[in-house]
Amino acid sequence: MRTSLSSILTVPLFVSVIACASEPAESGTAERSEHSGPASAASPAPGASADSVVAWAAEIRTGIADLPTRVTGDPDGARQRAVELYVTRQERIEQASGPGTGAPADLAESVHQAEARFHELMQLLGATPPPDSAAVHDAVLALDGRLVEVVDRAAGQDLARPR
Repeated sequence: MRTSLSSILTVPLFVSVIACASEPAESGTAERSEHSGPASAASPAPGASADSVVAWAAEIRTGIADLPTRVTGDPDGARQRAVELYVTRQERIEQASGPGTGAPADLAESVHQAEARFHELMQLLGATPPPDSAAVHDAVLALDGRLVEVVDRAAGQDLARPR
């Protein structure tokens, strides 16, 4: 059996995503923590409005902005932050307006492309040894560009209306 490098790198990342997704939520709180944002960001997204998609994308863009500088001093923290944003924001965007949701095709494709760039960023942040800040900067720019497309295409859409 032949194992590819990408499958080796994906396993720790997958385990991290599952571990973060399975952590119990604090009951009855809507307080904002330093890293997780509002508790409502983890609520189900089907029927979410375009405003929600735009807000989640903005939160991701803000959250990834410091990853290039953070990876140098705190590579584990940078990786954990990316995974947290993926689980609590990107997954919700996909549920609301990704492929198969009935969202307009151009929006669904932008969401799909953002998803791919997010996976690339998380895979990079999970590398050993940790990546340099320039590589993380490039990956953040690629993801940010796709999120800008998602926002542009989601703005003005009535995503909550059944299609």
